[in-house]
Amino acid sequence: MSIVAVLLLAGELIRAPNEIPFDSGAIAVRLKRGGGVRWTAEWTMAPAEHQGRKAVRFTEQGRGRLHPYMQDVRWSLEALWLAGDGFRPLEFEKTVTGLNGGVLAAERKRFDPAKGVVRFERIGAGGRSEVRTLETAADVLAVEGIAGVLRFLPFGRFEKFSSHILSNEPKQYPVTFQPRGRERVETPAGAFECYKVEVVPDAGFLNLFRLFFPKAFFWFTADPPHFWVRYEGPESGPGSPEVVMELTSSKARTTP
Repeated sequence: MSIVAVLLLAGELIRAPNEIPFDSGAIAVRLKRGGGVRWTAEWTMAPAEHQGRKAVRFTEQGRGRLHPYMQDVRWSLEALWLAGDGFRPLEFEKTVTGLNGGVLAAERKRFDPAKGVVRFERIGAGGRSEVRTLETAADVLAVEGIAGVLRFLPFGRFEKFSSHILSNEPKQYPVTFQPRGRERVETPAGAFECYKVEVVPDAGFLNLFRLFFPKAFFWFTADPPHFWVRYEGPESGPGSPEVVMELTSSKARTTP
């Protein structure tokens, strides 16, 4: 294993840049097996602070057929990660509404890195509530904003690293991120030479889990600042539809 990978496992995972960029863009999502656009979304990435500590904030505004809903919905998402030496998930809020504006679900996740737990709250249609507290690994990553975090991997200089992903279920899964070389990718935003990264279920976990966990891949531009341009895999965890997410437009800037 490379020195870089050892450092990542030691807790630095993915180093945050000195200056968090102001980025924005749009994506389109379709089923991997084919068909038209399933949903679309606009996203932003911007520097932030949390209790005097450096952080990064991601937002998403989307519309369409989002799992597990059987009708078109709208949603808004805000994700806050600490961004000191490395990235750590912190606070997440998501609200899903019907096209008529009625709230279908409101979700919150609050990570406590010191205690190694995450508090999950969900209020569904009709006011039904669910509250859970889960233990989390020190290297846990959240699905919300993960593409914006993985773009800061030391591409071309790491072999692999192990981590855990907290899915939308919510459940925590042990995984390994492995580089899969470079390839040219065609997206609605253009053609890009990209680094490809696979998310591999941990070999020490149940074989049954490996059988039912579809392969997942991310593509990032080979040229800095390594924009995310494509994802293939489960939409929101095991059991959700396999989809292709692609960048349709993006804009990078150094000021708000």
